[in-house]
Amino acid sequence: MNKKISFVYRIFKEKEFMNFKKNKKFGGNQLDIDSGFIHLSTYEQIKGTLTKYFKGNNNILISKLRVSELQDSLKWENGRDSEIFPHFYGILEFKFIVKTVKREEIHEF
Repeated sequence: MNKKISFVYRIFKEKEFMNFKKNKKFGGNQLDIDSGFIHLSTYEQIKGTLTKYFKGNNNILISKLRVSELQDSLKWENGRDSEIFPHFYGILEFKFIVKTVKREEIHEF
């Protein structure tokens, strides 16, 4: 990545997030498991990800994660529309979350 990015974001269905909160670890949903990594987004990519994968689903939570906590397992790779996306190769720990908001509160980041 050319520009310095301090945070990346994970979009969760509410049930996924609640399981993550309870278990303190998240190994990904089925798409992540099939892909071999946990899909993340930059702030600028959130809207496109919501539109493509979560259209019509209002039970969404978005978590802000500090890049410095993920660094060793975070890779920047080609994704949709030739954009570079953050992909996490590992298990996310709940302690990595800086803040979580509901879909309609995205402006609070």
